[in-house]
Amino acid sequence: MGNKGNNRHVKRLASNRYVHVERKVCAYISKPTAGRHSLDSSIAIATVLSEKLNLSSDMKESKRIVNAGSVEVNGKLIKNVKFPVGFGDVLHFIPSNEYFRIIVARKGSVSTEKIEKWDGRRVAKVIGKYKAKGNMEMVKLYDGSVLQSIKGVKVNDSVSIINGKADRIIKLEKGAKCLVINGLHASESGIISNIKPGTALRAATVEIEGDTGKAETLLENVMAIGRE
Repeated sequence: MGNKGNNRHVKRLASNRYVHVERKVCAYISKPTAGRHSLDSSIAIATVLSEKLNLSSDMKESKRIVNAGSVEVNGKLIKNVKFPVGFGDVLHFIPSNEYFRIIVARKGSVSTEKIEKWDGRRVAKVIGKYKAKGNMEMVKLYDGSVLQSIKGVKVNDSVSIINGKADRIIKLEKGAKCLVINGLHASESGIISNIKPGTALRAATVEIEGDTGKAETLLENVMAIGRE
Protein backbone atom coordinates (compact mmCIF):
# COMPACT_ATOMS: atom_id res chain seq x y z
CA MET A 1 0.00 0.00 0.00
CA GLY A 2 1.29 3.45 -0.86
CA ASN A 3 2.12 6.11 1.66
CA LYS A 4 -1.00 8.19 2.41
CA GLY A 5 0.99 11.06 3.96
CA ASN A 6 0.60 12.67 7.34
CA ASN A 7 -2.70 12.44 9.17
CA ARG A 8 -4.67 15.69 9.31
CA HIS A 9 -6.33 14.71 12.58
CA VAL A 10 -5.21 13.43 15.98
CA LYS A 11 -7.22 10.93 18.00
CA ARG A 12 -7.85 12.07 21.56
CA LEU A 13 -6.66 8.75 22.93
CA ALA A 14 -3.35 9.23 21.09
CA SER A 15 -2.86 12.93 21.90
CA ASN A 16 0.27 13.77 23.89
CA ARG A 17 0.28 14.80 27.54
CA TYR A 18 1.07 18.41 26.63
CA VAL A 19 -2.42 18.97 25.21
CA HIS A 20 -4.05 17.42 28.31
CA VAL A 21 -7.71 17.09 27.23
CA GLU A 22 -10.57 14.77 28.12
CA ARG A 23 -9.95 11.54 26.26
CA LYS A 24 -13.46 10.12 25.81
CA VAL A 25 -15.59 13.15 24.89
CA CYS A 26 -15.27 12.47 21.15
CA ALA A 27 -12.89 10.68 18.81
CA TYR A 28 -10.67 13.46 17.44
CA ILE A 29 -8.92 16.67 18.37
CA SER A 30 -7.66 19.47 16.11
CA LYS A 31 -4.10 18.95 14.89
CA PRO A 32 -1.96 22.14 14.88
CA THR A 33 -0.58 23.17 11.51
CA ALA A 34 3.14 22.77 10.91
CA GLY A 35 5.56 25.51 11.90
CA ARG A 36 6.58 27.50 14.97
CA HIS A 37 6.21 25.09 17.89
CA SER A 38 6.82 21.37 17.44
CA LEU A 39 3.79 19.08 17.38
CA ASP A 40 4.55 17.69 20.85
CA SER A 41 4.73 21.17 22.41
CA SER A 42 1.85 22.97 20.71
CA ILE A 43 -1.91 23.15 20.72
CA ALA A 44 -4.32 24.43 18.06
CA ILE A 45 -6.25 27.65 18.65
CA ALA A 46 -9.46 25.65 18.14
CA THR A 47 -8.53 23.42 21.10
CA VAL A 48 -7.68 26.42 23.29
CA LEU A 49 -11.06 27.98 22.56
CA SER A 50 -13.10 24.83 23.20
CA GLU A 51 -11.10 22.88 25.78
CA LYS A 52 -9.11 25.44 27.77
CA LEU A 53 -11.22 28.61 27.78
CA ASN A 54 -14.69 27.22 27.03
CA LEU A 55 -15.37 29.99 24.50
CA SER A 56 -16.72 27.59 21.87
CA SER A 57 -18.48 24.25 21.86
CA ASP A 58 -17.24 22.83 18.55
CA MET A 59 -15.02 23.46 15.53
CA LYS A 60 -17.75 25.41 13.74
CA GLU A 61 -17.95 27.98 16.53
CA SER A 62 -14.14 28.15 16.79
CA LYS A 63 -13.90 28.90 13.06
CA ARG A 64 -16.52 31.63 13.38
CA ILE A 65 -14.55 33.33 16.18
CA VAL A 66 -11.20 33.15 14.38
CA ASN A 67 -12.53 34.09 10.91
CA ALA A 68 -14.21 37.15 12.43
CA GLY A 69 -10.76 38.55 13.24
CA SER A 70 -11.27 38.26 16.98
CA VAL A 71 -7.98 36.60 18.00
CA GLU A 72 -4.40 37.87 18.07
CA VAL A 73 -1.33 35.82 18.98
CA ASN A 74 1.66 37.83 20.20
CA GLY A 75 0.09 40.95 18.72
CA LYS A 76 -0.59 39.48 15.27
CA LEU A 77 -4.07 38.79 13.93
CA ILE A 78 -4.63 35.15 12.93
CA LYS A 79 -7.23 33.58 10.64
CA ASN A 80 -6.17 29.91 10.88
CA VAL A 81 -8.24 27.94 13.38
CA LYS A 82 -5.43 25.35 13.63
CA PHE A 83 -2.70 27.93 14.23
CA PRO A 84 -0.23 26.39 16.74
CA VAL A 85 0.37 28.10 20.08
CA GLY A 86 2.58 27.01 22.94
CA PHE A 87 4.44 28.08 26.04
CA GLY A 88 4.97 31.83 26.29
CA ASP A 89 2.49 32.89 23.62
CA VAL A 90 0.00 35.65 24.50
CA LEU A 91 -3.56 35.48 23.16
CA HIS A 92 -5.67 38.62 22.84
CA PHE A 93 -9.42 38.35 22.32
CA ILE A 94 -10.27 41.68 20.71
CA PRO A 95 -14.06 41.94 21.35
CA SER A 96 -13.67 41.44 25.13
CA ASN A 97 -10.13 42.93 25.30
CA GLU A 98 -8.99 39.95 27.38
CA TYR A 99 -5.43 38.59 27.44
CA PHE A 100 -4.33 35.02 28.18
CA ARG A 101 -0.81 33.63 28.36
CA ILE A 102 -0.05 30.01 27.49
CA ILE A 103 1.78 28.43 30.43
CA VAL A 104 3.04 24.99 31.40
CA ALA A 105 1.31 23.23 34.28
CA ARG A 106 2.35 20.15 36.25
CA LYS A 107 4.16 17.39 34.34
CA GLY A 108 4.44 19.55 31.25
CA SER A 109 0.78 19.92 30.30
CA VAL A 110 -0.49 23.13 28.71
CA SER A 111 -2.68 25.61 30.56
CA THR A 112 -3.77 29.24 30.29
CA GLU A 113 -3.31 32.19 32.62
CA LYS A 114 -5.40 35.34 32.39
CA ILE A 115 -3.37 38.55 32.55
CA GLU A 116 -4.70 42.04 33.10
CA LYS A 117 -2.79 43.71 30.29
CA TRP A 118 0.13 43.11 27.95
CA ASP A 119 2.72 45.66 26.90
CA GLY A 120 4.02 43.61 23.98
CA ARG A 121 6.97 42.18 25.91
CA ARG A 122 7.66 38.47 26.29
CA VAL A 123 10.59 36.23 27.19
CA ALA A 124 11.80 33.30 25.07
CA LYS A 125 14.65 30.81 25.35
CA VAL A 126 17.40 30.69 22.71
CA ILE A 127 17.86 27.16 21.34
CA GLY A 128 20.13 27.88 18.38
CA LYS A 129 22.21 30.44 16.45
CA TYR A 130 23.14 30.69 12.79
CA LYS A 131 24.38 33.09 10.12
CA ALA A 132 21.84 34.37 7.60
CA LYS A 133 22.34 36.10 4.26
CA GLY A 134 24.71 39.03 4.54
CA ASN A 135 26.54 37.38 7.45
CA MET A 136 23.75 38.49 9.78
CA GLU A 137 23.69 36.53 13.05
CA MET A 138 20.26 35.16 13.96
CA VAL A 139 18.87 33.32 16.98
CA LYS A 140 16.27 30.57 16.93
CA LEU A 141 13.87 30.66 19.86
CA TYR A 142 11.99 27.98 21.79
CA ASP A 143 8.69 28.94 20.14
CA GLY A 144 10.08 28.42 16.63
CA SER A 145 10.46 32.11 15.81
CA VAL A 146 13.70 33.66 14.55
CA LEU A 147 15.12 37.06 15.47
CA GLN A 148 18.25 39.06 14.79
CA SER A 149 20.81 38.26 17.47
CA ILE A 150 22.14 40.73 20.04
CA LYS A 151 25.70 40.87 21.29
CA GLY A 152 26.64 38.38 23.99
CA VAL A 153 23.67 36.02 23.71
CA LYS A 154 24.39 32.29 23.87
CA VAL A 155 22.37 29.13 23.34
CA ASN A 156 20.25 28.38 26.48
CA ASP A 157 20.12 32.06 27.46
CA SER A 158 16.78 33.87 27.22
CA VAL A 159 15.95 37.13 25.49
CA SER A 160 13.37 39.73 26.36
CA ILE A 161 11.40 40.63 23.23
CA ILE A 162 9.53 43.87 22.62
CA ASN A 163 7.77 44.73 19.35
CA GLY A 164 9.33 41.73 17.64
CA LYS A 165 12.94 42.64 18.54
CA ALA A 166 15.27 41.22 21.20
CA ASP A 167 16.38 44.04 23.51
CA ARG A 168 17.81 42.32 26.60
CA ILE A 169 19.65 39.11 27.49
CA ILE A 170 18.75 36.98 30.52
CA LYS A 171 21.74 34.74 31.15
CA LEU A 172 21.26 31.12 32.18
CA GLU A 173 23.81 31.01 34.98
CA LYS A 174 24.24 30.35 38.67
CA GLY A 175 22.07 32.71 40.68
CA ALA A 176 19.54 33.31 37.90
CA LYS A 177 15.83 32.88 38.49
CA CYS A 178 14.45 30.16 36.26
CA LEU A 179 11.34 28.25 35.27
CA VAL A 180 11.16 24.55 34.39
CA ILE A 181 9.24 24.30 31.12
CA ASN A 182 9.34 20.55 30.54
CA GLY A 183 9.87 17.25 32.31
CA LEU A 184 8.85 15.93 35.72
CA HIS A 185 9.38 19.29 37.46
CA ALA A 186 7.55 21.37 34.84
CA SER A 187 5.95 24.60 36.18
CA GLU A 188 8.35 24.76 39.14
CA SER A 189 10.50 27.86 39.55
CA GLY A 190 13.51 28.76 41.67
CA ILE A 191 17.10 29.92 41.73
CA ILE A 192 19.86 28.07 39.88
CA SER A 193 22.34 26.82 42.47
CA ASN A 194 24.57 24.79 40.14
CA ILE A 195 24.98 23.82 36.49
CA LYS A 196 26.62 20.48 35.73
CA PRO A 197 28.21 20.36 32.25
CA GLY A 198 27.30 17.45 30.04
CA THR A 199 29.64 14.67 28.96
CA ALA A 200 29.62 12.08 26.21
CA LEU A 201 27.54 9.81 28.46
CA ARG A 202 25.43 12.29 30.43
CA ALA A 203 23.40 15.35 29.46
CA ALA A 204 23.96 18.69 31.18
CA THR A 205 21.75 19.25 34.24
CA VAL A 206 20.71 22.15 36.46
CA GLU A 207 20.19 22.17 40.22
CA ILE A 208 17.40 24.48 41.38
CA GLU A 209 16.41 25.71 44.83
CA GLY A 210 12.75 26.70 44.99
CA ASP A 211 9.78 26.91 47.34
CA THR A 212 9.24 23.16 47.05
CA GLY A 213 12.86 22.37 47.90
CA LYS A 214 15.79 21.31 45.74
CA ALA A 215 15.37 19.74 42.33
CA GLU A 216 17.58 18.67 39.46
CA THR A 217 16.52 18.58 35.83
CA LEU A 218 18.00 18.62 32.34
CA LEU A 219 19.49 21.90 31.15
CA GLU A 220 17.22 21.83 28.08
CA ASN A 221 14.17 21.87 30.38
CA VAL A 222 15.11 25.14 32.09
CA MET A 223 14.49 28.72 30.97
CA ALA A 224 16.06 31.76 32.66
CA ILE A 225 13.47 34.43 33.46
CA GLY A 226 15.43 36.98 35.52
CA ARG A 227 17.71 37.62 38.49
CA GLU A 228 17.09 37.48 42.22
